[in-house]
Amino acid sequence: MANQFQETQYQFAAYIRDPEHQPIPDQLKSRRMAIYRDLFFNNIDSTLSSAFPVIRQLMNENDWLALVRSFMKNHFCQSPRFVDVSKEFIEYLNQQHEVNETMPFLHELAHYEWVELALSIAEEEWHCSEIDEKTDMLVMSYQGSPLAWLLSFQFPVHQICDDFQPTTPSEQPHYLLVYRNKTDDVKFIELNGLSAHLFEQISQGEDVESVIDVIAKAMPQLDYQLIKNGAKELITDWLSKGILLVRQP
Repeated sequence: MANQFQETQYQFAAYIRDPEHQPIPDQLKSRRMAIYRDLFFNNIDSTLSSAFPVIRQLMNENDWLALVRSFMKNHFCQSPRFVDVSKEFIEYLNQQHEVNETMPFLHELAHYEWVELALSIAEEEWHCSEIDEKTDMLVMSYQGSPLAWLLSFQFPVHQICDDFQPTTPSEQPHYLLVYRNKTDDVKFIELNGLSAHLFEQISQGEDVESVIDVIAKAMPQLDYQLIKNGAKELITDWLSKGILLVRQP
């Protein structure tokens, strides 16, 4: 009896994933299975459409639905959690060579959109470090907020839309600091290479002045005091947004 029930479960799942090629289990009525089939598909479609709104907008209806059906049929998700399903969809997209040829930015755009989702539902609470105005920002030790992620892309994913779909990577990387703010809205700041390097290093506890010295040596054409002032302004802004936190001893 147990083996028969398990076999029915396998048949049920196979039909839900691929109703065009898998038979309906003998014990179940076709009308009921049609309800289950549509329910599962619509839930996955809704989840992915919400998680990847820009990708959904860029694709026509038939291509999108075919992609969702192919994902259900061919990818075996390891977790039933919706956020995990969305993450596994990224892995699946990376294997879709035909789609990636027509939309070469697809994988990076999907990752960017997923980060927005992940930050929006992250369990960590927002907070910021209170610092006296007289404090020297350059002698403090910092750590990055768990609600702030530094990302690097070859395509300007934050600009992609119906009217702008680049076909080749940019000459220089695009650095985006994506974070969740005090009101739980997900925002991003576009950084240049120097500010991205500064954040990456000091958010891991590196000495600020040492990082500034490295930048100054790499960019001797820039005035040293100008670099220090710029670093102080950035750190002040990141602290006020809760992106950067004072490292506790």
